[in-house]
Amino acid sequence: MHELARSGWRLHLALRGVNFAGAHLGTGGRHALLKKATDQPQQPAPGEFLVPSGAVARGEGRRRARPRLWHHDYLHLRPLAADLRHVLGDARGDPRDVAEPWLILDLGCGASPYREFFPAVLDAYVRVDLDGGASPGVVARGESLPFAAATFDGILATQVLLLAEEPAAMVAEIRRVIRPGGRVWVTCHGAWPRSGVAPENRFGEPDLERLFAAFDRVSVTPEGGYLGLPFALFNLALREGVRAAQRRFGRAALLLRLVAVPCFVAANLTGRVLERLAAAGPMRPLLSHLDRSLPMNYLVVAERGV
Repeated sequence: MHELARSGWRLHLALRGVNFAGAHLGTGGRHALLKKATDQPQQPAPGEFLVPSGAVARGEGRRRARPRLWHHDYLHLRPLAADLRHVLGDARGDPRDVAEPWLILDLGCGASPYREFFPAVLDAYVRVDLDGGASPGVVARGESLPFAAATFDGILATQVLLLAEEPAAMVAEIRRVIRPGGRVWVTCHGAWPRSGVAPENRFGEPDLERLFAAFDRVSVTPEGGYLGLPFALFNLALREGVRAAQRRFGRAALLLRLVAVPCFVAANLTGRVLERLAAAGPMRPLLSHLDRSLPMNYLVVAERGV
């Protein structure tokens, strides 16, 4: 766990589509964030990682933002990416003075795979993570964010809520730093496996509604359901088996990867067909209810009232 220096926080900002490398920032608010961005030179220091506006995050980020049929976790990531693309693309759809600065916080950013889903015009995109492995702008815990109250217009937190030591404290801190009228987008695991997670941090739909009850408007959407889950878990087990064989047999097991890919595709197609049947057709009333009973993820969209 990283200790946070009282003197300030490393910041990386994207200002009006241009990357800036920040120096140090205390617990200032919106104007301080924008001032730090505009005061900095337009070229980041060598080795610093910034997410370019409109660019696709590479590696793991690309896979999460644009899952493909041959990926083992396609059935897990596809609905997540599709729903985020929809809600984030419409993030600035509410009536608002376009001259007003618009600030986004990416909490638990990783490689910021969903940055590209936001509208192109952002005044600042602040990246926060628990450690420096992903080269975030700010190293901080979600339960104690180094920002003034009512700083951000939008906060995105994907698949990090279940990792928080105190999820309720993290949600309270999110509400503190979001502006009145601002929106929060949080995704968390449902039935999808994740190691190292305390059982009490596995949330269902009623749990999430209670957790975000302090917000004025909350919607919880199940993503990726019961019908696709067996095929997604088959792919996950196959991927883990291939990895175990590679660790034990080295290059001799590389052929297994070639065999696994067609299996991934077949399982993903089957699961996708069943998901489509649940969404349309004569069996929709029965299957759609069944498919929502054991989702792989949840998407929470919450808004703080004006």
